[in-house]
Amino acid sequence: MRVVLKYGGSSVATIEKIKAISGYISKLKKEKYDEIVVVASAMGKTTDALIKMANEISSNPDQRELDSLLSTGEQQTVTLLSIALNAEGEKAVSLTGSQANVKTMGIHTKSKIKSIDVERIENHLKDGRIVIVTGFQGVNDDGDITTLGRGGSDTSAVALAAALGCECRIYTDVEGIYSVDPRRYRDAKLLDKISYEEMMEMAHLGAGVMETRAVELGKKFNIPIFVGRSLSEAGGTYIMEKDSALEEKLVTGLSIANEIIVTTISNIDYSAEKIAEIFSTINNCGLSINMITQNISRDRKTDISFSCTLGEKYLLDQVVEQIRNRYPEIEIEYQDNLGMISVVGIGMINNSGIAGRFFSALSSAGVEFYQVTTSEISISCSVDRNLINRAVESAAVEFGL
Repeated sequence: MRVVLKYGGSSVATIEKIKAISGYISKLKKEKYDEIVVVASAMGKTTDALIKMANEISSNPDQRELDSLLSTGEQQTVTLLSIALNAEGEKAVSLTGSQANVKTMGIHTKSKIKSIDVERIENHLKDGRIVIVTGFQGVNDDGDITTLGRGGSDTSAVALAAALGCECRIYTDVEGIYSVDPRRYRDAKLLDKISYEEMMEMAHLGAGVMETRAVELGKKFNIPIFVGRSLSEAGGTYIMEKDSALEEKLVTGLSIANEIIVTTISNIDYSAEKIAEIFSTINNCGLSINMITQNISRDRKTDISFSCTLGEKYLLDQVVEQIRNRYPEIEIEYQDNLGMISVVGIGMINNSGIAGRFFSALSSAGVEFYQVTTSEISISCSVDRNLINRAVESAAVEFGL
Protein backbone atom coordinates (compact mmCIF):
# COMPACT_ATOMS: atom_id res chain seq x y z
CA MET A 1 0.00 0.00 0.00
CA ARG A 2 1.19 3.50 -0.91
CA VAL A 3 0.81 6.76 1.01
CA VAL A 4 1.96 10.39 1.07
CA LEU A 5 2.76 11.73 4.55
CA LYS A 6 3.14 15.45 5.18
CA TYR A 7 4.81 16.98 8.24
CA GLY A 8 4.46 20.65 9.08
CA GLY A 9 7.09 22.95 10.53
CA SER A 10 6.11 22.42 14.16
CA SER A 11 6.39 18.64 13.74
CA VAL A 12 10.01 18.90 12.51
CA ALA A 13 11.05 21.96 14.53
CA THR A 14 14.06 20.32 16.24
CA ILE A 15 16.56 17.54 15.60
CA GLU A 16 14.87 15.53 18.36
CA LYS A 17 11.51 15.84 16.60
CA ILE A 18 13.05 14.88 13.26
CA LYS A 19 14.53 11.77 14.87
CA ALA A 20 11.15 10.90 16.39
CA ILE A 21 9.40 11.37 13.03
CA SER A 22 12.07 9.21 11.39
CA GLY A 23 11.46 6.39 13.86
CA TYR A 24 7.72 6.64 13.33
CA ILE A 25 8.03 6.55 9.52
CA SER A 26 10.35 3.55 9.79
CA LYS A 27 7.72 1.77 11.90
CA LEU A 28 5.01 2.56 9.34
CA LYS A 29 7.23 1.20 6.56
CA LYS A 30 7.68 -2.08 8.38
CA GLU A 31 4.10 -2.51 9.59
CA LYS A 32 1.66 -0.71 7.29
CA TYR A 33 2.89 0.83 4.04
CA ASP A 34 4.98 -0.69 1.26
CA GLU A 35 5.69 2.65 -0.39
CA ILE A 36 6.04 5.97 1.43
CA VAL A 37 6.53 9.48 0.10
CA VAL A 38 7.10 12.19 2.70
CA VAL A 39 6.57 15.93 2.17
CA ALA A 40 8.18 18.17 4.77
CA SER A 41 8.02 21.86 5.63
CA ALA A 42 10.86 24.03 6.92
CA MET A 43 11.81 23.50 10.56
CA GLY A 44 9.78 25.59 13.02
CA LYS A 45 9.97 29.29 12.23
CA THR A 46 12.76 28.94 9.67
CA THR A 47 10.76 30.58 6.86
CA ASP A 48 9.96 33.60 9.05
CA ALA A 49 13.63 33.88 10.01
CA LEU A 50 14.71 33.80 6.35
CA ILE A 51 12.18 36.51 5.45
CA LYS A 52 13.46 38.63 8.34
CA MET A 53 17.05 38.28 7.13
CA ALA A 54 16.07 39.32 3.62
CA ASN A 55 14.17 42.34 4.96
CA GLU A 56 17.20 43.40 6.99
CA ILE A 57 19.01 43.81 3.67
CA SER A 58 16.14 45.25 1.64
CA SER A 59 12.61 46.31 2.51
CA ASN A 60 11.54 45.10 -0.93
CA PRO A 61 13.72 42.11 -1.87
CA ASP A 62 13.61 40.79 -5.41
CA GLN A 63 10.92 38.09 -5.45
CA ARG A 64 12.97 35.64 -7.52
CA GLU A 65 15.85 35.85 -5.07
CA LEU A 66 13.47 35.62 -2.12
CA ASP A 67 12.07 32.36 -3.50
CA SER A 68 15.57 30.95 -3.86
CA LEU A 69 16.28 31.88 -0.24
CA LEU A 70 13.01 30.55 1.19
CA SER A 71 13.35 27.22 -0.60
CA THR A 72 16.45 26.40 1.46
CA GLY A 73 14.35 25.92 4.60
CA GLU A 74 12.56 22.83 3.26
CA GLN A 75 15.78 21.55 1.72
CA GLN A 76 17.38 21.45 5.16
CA THR A 77 14.46 19.47 6.60
CA VAL A 78 14.24 16.79 3.92
CA THR A 79 17.99 16.23 3.95
CA LEU A 80 18.09 15.86 7.74
CA LEU A 81 15.08 13.54 7.69
CA SER A 82 16.71 11.41 5.00
CA ILE A 83 19.91 11.20 7.04
CA ALA A 84 17.85 10.16 10.07
CA LEU A 85 15.98 7.45 8.15
CA ASN A 86 19.18 6.06 6.69
CA ALA A 87 20.57 5.94 10.24
CA GLU A 88 17.47 3.87 11.16
CA GLY A 89 18.52 1.33 8.56
CA GLU A 90 15.98 2.44 5.95
CA LYS A 91 16.77 3.34 2.36
CA ALA A 92 15.79 6.99 1.96
CA VAL A 93 16.42 9.74 -0.57
CA SER A 94 15.64 13.46 -0.43
CA LEU A 95 14.46 15.44 -3.47
CA THR A 96 13.94 19.15 -4.01
CA GLY A 97 10.85 20.30 -5.87
CA SER A 98 12.97 20.63 -9.00
CA GLN A 99 14.46 17.14 -8.60
CA ALA A 100 10.95 15.74 -8.06
CA ASN A 101 9.85 17.41 -11.32
CA VAL A 102 7.25 19.67 -9.69
CA LYS A 103 6.51 22.23 -12.42
CA THR A 104 5.01 25.57 -11.39
CA MET A 105 3.46 28.63 -12.99
CA GLY A 106 2.50 32.12 -11.88
CA ILE A 107 4.24 34.80 -9.87
CA HIS A 108 7.13 34.29 -7.47
CA THR A 109 6.25 33.63 -3.80
CA LYS A 110 2.65 32.72 -4.79
CA SER A 111 3.01 30.28 -7.67
CA LYS A 112 0.80 27.29 -8.48
CA ILE A 113 1.61 23.70 -9.36
CA LYS A 114 1.16 23.08 -13.09
CA SER A 115 2.20 19.43 -13.29
CA ILE A 116 4.26 16.72 -11.59
CA ASP A 117 6.21 14.05 -13.45
CA VAL A 118 6.50 11.26 -10.87
CA GLU A 119 8.73 8.92 -12.91
CA ARG A 120 11.79 9.60 -10.75
CA ILE A 121 9.79 9.14 -7.55
CA GLU A 122 8.25 5.91 -8.90
CA ASN A 123 11.71 4.54 -9.69
CA HIS A 124 12.92 5.26 -6.15
CA LEU A 125 9.80 3.58 -4.71
CA LYS A 126 10.41 0.49 -6.85
CA ASP A 127 13.92 0.34 -5.39
CA GLY A 128 12.41 0.26 -1.89
CA ARG A 129 13.36 3.81 -0.93
CA ILE A 130 11.38 6.20 1.22
CA VAL A 131 11.20 9.38 -0.87
CA ILE A 132 11.29 12.71 0.98
CA VAL A 133 10.27 15.75 -1.07
CA THR A 134 10.46 19.42 -0.21
CA GLY A 135 7.04 20.98 0.17
CA PHE A 136 6.17 24.56 -0.75
CA GLN A 137 8.26 24.75 -3.93
CA GLY A 138 8.84 23.76 -7.53
CA VAL A 139 10.48 25.07 -10.67
CA ASN A 140 8.94 27.17 -13.47
CA ASP A 141 9.44 27.02 -17.23
CA ASP A 142 12.45 29.36 -16.92
CA GLY A 143 14.17 26.90 -14.58
CA ASP A 144 13.76 29.24 -11.60
CA ILE A 145 12.72 28.05 -8.14
CA THR A 146 9.30 29.31 -7.13
CA THR A 147 7.41 28.93 -3.86
CA LEU A 148 3.70 28.29 -3.39
CA GLY A 149 2.93 30.74 -0.60
CA ARG A 150 1.85 30.09 2.98
CA GLY A 151 0.53 26.57 3.48
CA GLY A 152 2.05 25.49 0.18
CA SER A 153 3.42 22.25 1.62
CA ASP A 154 -0.16 21.00 2.04
CA THR A 155 -0.69 21.65 -1.65
CA SER A 156 2.56 19.88 -2.54
CA ALA A 157 1.50 16.82 -0.54
CA VAL A 158 -2.00 16.52 -2.00
CA ALA A 159 -0.72 17.15 -5.54
CA LEU A 160 1.83 14.35 -5.12
CA ALA A 161 -0.86 12.04 -3.72
CA ALA A 162 -3.02 12.80 -6.76
CA ALA A 163 -0.13 12.11 -9.13
CA LEU A 164 0.74 8.88 -7.31
CA GLY A 165 -2.87 7.76 -6.85
CA CYS A 166 -2.89 7.33 -3.08
CA GLU A 167 -4.15 8.70 0.24
CA CYS A 168 -2.60 11.83 1.75
CA ARG A 169 -2.07 12.11 5.51
CA ILE A 170 -1.34 15.58 6.90
CA TYR A 171 0.33 15.56 10.32
CA THR A 172 0.31 18.62 12.57
CA ASP A 173 0.55 19.53 16.26
CA VAL A 174 -3.24 19.19 16.81
CA GLU A 175 -5.54 16.16 16.92
CA GLY A 176 -7.33 17.05 13.70
CA ILE A 177 -9.89 19.58 12.52
CA TYR A 178 -12.09 21.15 15.19
CA SER A 179 -15.47 22.83 14.90
CA VAL A 180 -13.81 25.96 16.32
CA ASP A 181 -10.17 26.83 17.01
CA PRO A 182 -9.70 25.18 20.44
CA ARG A 183 -7.31 27.95 21.44
CA ARG A 184 -10.28 30.33 21.31
CA TYR A 185 -13.06 28.04 22.52
CA ARG A 186 -12.12 25.28 24.93
CA ASP A 187 -15.28 23.23 24.32
CA ALA A 188 -14.61 22.91 20.58
CA LYS A 189 -15.43 19.48 19.14
CA LEU A 190 -13.02 17.32 17.14
CA LEU A 191 -14.65 16.46 13.81
CA ASP A 192 -14.27 12.88 12.58
CA LYS A 193 -15.08 13.98 9.03
CA ILE A 194 -15.80 17.12 7.04
CA SER A 195 -16.72 17.65 3.40
CA TYR A 196 -14.25 19.06 0.87
CA GLU A 197 -16.61 22.01 0.34
CA GLU A 198 -16.80 22.89 4.03
CA MET A 199 -13.05 22.54 4.54
CA MET A 200 -12.31 24.75 1.53
CA GLU A 201 -14.68 27.39 2.85
CA MET A 202 -13.29 27.25 6.39
CA ALA A 203 -9.70 27.43 5.13
CA HIS A 204 -10.48 30.33 2.82
CA LEU A 205 -12.18 32.19 5.67
CA GLY A 206 -9.34 31.81 8.16
CA ALA A 207 -9.10 28.27 9.57
CA GLY A 208 -5.36 27.61 9.65
CA VAL A 209 -5.23 23.80 9.75
CA MET A 210 -5.42 23.29 5.97
CA GLU A 211 -4.65 25.32 2.87
CA THR A 212 -7.52 26.00 0.46
CA ARG A 213 -5.72 24.93 -2.72
CA ALA A 214 -4.76 21.61 -1.15
CA VAL A 215 -8.39 20.78 -0.42
CA GLU A 216 -9.43 21.89 -3.92
CA LEU A 217 -6.95 19.40 -5.37
CA GLY A 218 -8.22 16.68 -3.06
CA LYS A 219 -11.77 17.28 -4.26
CA LYS A 220 -10.79 17.50 -7.93
CA PHE A 221 -8.97 14.16 -7.89
CA ASN A 222 -11.05 12.56 -5.10
CA ILE A 223 -7.99 12.06 -2.88
CA PRO A 224 -8.81 11.10 0.73
CA ILE A 225 -7.09 13.56 3.09
CA PHE A 226 -6.50 12.66 6.72
CA VAL A 227 -5.47 15.35 9.22
CA GLY A 228 -4.10 14.24 12.58
CA ARG A 229 -1.45 14.66 15.24
CA SER A 230 2.15 13.73 14.51
CA LEU A 231 3.36 10.36 15.86
CA SER A 232 -0.21 9.14 16.38
CA GLU A 233 -2.81 7.22 14.40
CA ALA A 234 -5.55 7.93 16.96
CA GLY A 235 -8.35 10.43 16.37
CA GLY A 236 -7.95 12.70 13.39
CA THR A 237 -10.32 14.00 10.73
CA TYR A 238 -11.05 12.81 7.20
CA ILE A 239 -11.76 15.38 4.50
CA MET A 240 -14.07 13.65 2.06
CA GLU A 241 -17.04 13.84 -0.28
CA LYS A 242 -20.19 15.08 1.42
CA ASP A 243 -22.71 12.49 2.56
CA SER A 244 -26.17 12.52 4.12
CA ALA A 245 -24.78 12.57 7.67
CA LEU A 246 -22.74 15.70 6.95
CA GLU A 247 -25.69 17.40 5.27
CA GLU A 248 -27.83 16.94 8.39
CA LYS A 249 -25.66 19.43 10.32
CA LEU A 250 -26.75 23.02 9.76
CA VAL A 251 -23.41 24.48 10.83
CA THR A 252 -20.20 22.44 10.90
CA GLY A 253 -17.74 25.01 12.14
CA LEU A 254 -16.58 28.56 12.77
CA SER A 255 -13.65 30.22 11.03
CA ILE A 256 -11.79 33.20 12.42
CA ALA A 257 -9.50 35.64 10.64
CA ASN A 258 -8.02 37.62 13.50
CA GLU A 259 -6.35 40.43 11.56
CA ILE A 260 -8.05 41.87 8.51
CA ILE A 261 -8.01 45.27 6.92
CA VAL A 262 -11.07 46.64 5.12
CA THR A 263 -10.29 49.02 2.27
CA THR A 264 -12.91 51.36 0.81
CA ILE A 265 -12.28 53.00 -2.55
CA SER A 266 -14.72 55.86 -3.15
CA ASN A 267 -15.41 58.83 -5.43
CA ILE A 268 -15.38 56.60 -8.50
CA ASP A 269 -17.40 57.61 -11.55
CA TYR A 270 -19.28 54.41 -12.22
CA SER A 271 -18.63 52.36 -15.33
CA ALA A 272 -18.47 48.60 -15.71
CA GLU A 273 -15.14 48.93 -17.50
CA LYS A 274 -13.62 50.96 -14.65
CA ILE A 275 -14.82 48.51 -11.97
CA ALA A 276 -13.48 45.58 -13.99
CA GLU A 277 -10.11 47.31 -14.32
CA ILE A 278 -9.89 47.83 -10.54
CA PHE A 279 -10.55 44.16 -9.85
CA SER A 280 -8.12 43.12 -12.59
CA THR A 281 -5.45 45.19 -10.83
CA ILE A 282 -6.22 43.40 -7.56
CA ASN A 283 -5.93 40.03 -9.30
CA ASN A 284 -2.73 40.88 -11.17
CA CYS A 285 -1.03 41.92 -7.93
CA GLY A 286 -1.89 38.54 -6.39
CA LEU A 287 -3.99 40.02 -3.58
CA SER A 288 -6.59 37.65 -2.09
CA ILE A 289 -9.69 39.57 -1.08
CA ASN A 290 -12.97 38.82 0.65
CA MET A 291 -16.13 40.57 1.83
CA ILE A 292 -16.65 42.57 -1.35
CA THR A 293 -19.39 45.22 -1.36
CA GLN A 294 -20.29 47.92 -3.88
CA ASN A 295 -22.70 50.85 -3.67
CA ILE A 296 -23.85 53.16 -6.47
CA SER A 297 -25.33 56.57 -5.63
CA ARG A 298 -27.93 58.50 -7.61
CA ASP A 299 -25.23 60.69 -9.14
CA ARG A 300 -23.52 57.55 -10.53
CA LYS A 301 -20.68 57.66 -8.05
CA THR A 302 -19.68 54.30 -6.65
CA ASP A 303 -17.61 52.97 -3.80
CA ILE A 304 -16.08 49.52 -3.39
CA SER A 305 -15.07 47.86 -0.13
CA PHE A 306 -13.12 44.64 0.31
CA SER A 307 -11.10 42.92 2.99
CA CYS A 308 -7.71 41.22 3.03
CA THR A 309 -5.39 39.98 5.73
CA LEU A 310 -2.95 42.39 7.35
CA GLY A 311 -0.23 39.96 6.29
CA GLU A 312 -0.89 40.96 2.67
CA LYS A 313 -0.75 44.70 3.32
CA TYR A 314 2.32 44.92 1.07
CA LEU A 315 0.23 43.62 -1.85
CA LEU A 316 -2.60 45.98 -0.94
CA ASP A 317 -0.14 48.89 -1.11
CA GLN A 318 0.81 47.83 -4.66
CA VAL A 319 -2.86 47.68 -5.65
CA VAL A 320 -3.64 51.11 -4.21
CA GLU A 321 -0.60 52.69 -5.85
CA GLN A 322 -1.57 51.38 -9.29
CA ILE A 323 -5.22 52.38 -8.93
CA ARG A 324 -4.29 55.87 -7.70
CA ASN A 325 -1.93 56.34 -10.64
CA ARG A 326 -4.75 55.41 -13.00
CA TYR A 327 -7.53 57.32 -11.16
CA PRO A 328 -6.01 60.14 -9.06
CA GLU A 329 -9.46 61.45 -8.08
CA ILE A 330 -10.35 58.42 -5.96
CA GLU A 331 -10.39 58.42 -2.17
CA ILE A 332 -9.05 55.56 -0.03
CA GLU A 333 -10.07 54.70 3.53
CA TYR A 334 -8.76 51.87 5.71
CA GLN A 335 -10.14 50.07 8.78
CA ASP A 336 -7.39 47.95 10.30
CA ASN A 337 -8.83 47.16 13.74
CA LEU A 338 -11.08 44.35 12.56
CA GLY A 339 -11.34 40.59 12.52
CA MET A 340 -13.69 38.31 10.64
CA ILE A 341 -15.90 35.51 11.97
CA SER A 342 -17.73 33.03 9.73
CA VAL A 343 -20.18 30.17 10.20
CA VAL A 344 -19.81 27.33 7.70
CA GLY A 345 -21.98 24.31 6.89
CA ILE A 346 -23.39 22.55 3.83
CA GLY A 347 -26.63 22.14 5.78
CA MET A 348 -27.30 25.84 5.11
CA ILE A 349 -28.12 25.08 1.48
CA ASN A 350 -31.59 23.77 2.27
CA ASN A 351 -32.24 25.54 5.56
CA SER A 352 -33.13 29.17 6.29
CA GLY A 353 -32.76 31.13 9.49
CA ILE A 354 -29.02 30.64 10.05
CA ALA A 355 -28.21 34.32 9.45
CA GLY A 356 -30.80 35.46 11.98
CA ARG A 357 -29.48 33.09 14.63
CA PHE A 358 -25.87 34.08 13.90
CA PHE A 359 -26.43 37.83 14.13
CA SER A 360 -28.69 37.46 17.17
CA ALA A 361 -25.91 35.54 18.92
CA LEU A 362 -23.44 38.34 18.19
CA SER A 363 -25.89 41.02 19.26
CA SER A 364 -26.72 39.27 22.53
CA ALA A 365 -22.99 39.14 23.29
CA GLY A 366 -22.68 42.90 22.75
CA VAL A 367 -20.69 42.48 19.54
CA GLU A 368 -21.42 44.89 16.69
CA PHE A 369 -20.93 43.51 13.18
CA TYR A 370 -20.10 45.42 10.03
CA GLN A 371 -19.38 44.18 6.52
CA VAL A 372 -21.35 41.02 5.74
CA THR A 373 -20.80 38.51 2.96
CA THR A 374 -22.42 35.18 2.21
CA SER A 375 -21.94 32.12 0.05
CA GLU A 376 -24.09 29.04 -0.42
CA ILE A 377 -22.54 27.44 2.68
CA SER A 378 -21.18 30.33 4.77
CA ILE A 379 -22.01 33.67 6.39
CA SER A 380 -19.20 36.05 7.36
CA CYS A 381 -18.99 39.43 9.02
CA SER A 382 -16.32 41.75 10.34
CA VAL A 383 -16.19 42.65 14.03
CA ASP A 384 -13.95 44.60 16.37
CA ARG A 385 -10.78 42.52 16.70
CA ASN A 386 -10.82 42.89 20.49
CA LEU A 387 -14.26 41.26 20.66
CA ILE A 388 -13.59 38.21 18.50
CA ASN A 389 -13.33 35.74 21.39
CA ARG A 390 -16.66 36.95 22.79
CA ALA A 391 -18.24 36.61 19.34
CA VAL A 392 -16.80 33.12 18.87
CA GLU A 393 -18.11 31.82 22.19
CA SER A 394 -21.61 33.19 21.64
CA ALA A 395 -21.88 31.78 18.10
CA ALA A 396 -20.38 28.42 19.14
CA VAL A 397 -22.94 28.03 21.92
CA GLU A 398 -25.80 29.01 19.60
CA PHE A 399 -24.92 26.32 17.04
CA GLY A 400 -23.70 23.65 19.45
CA LEU A 401 -20.14 23.68 18.18
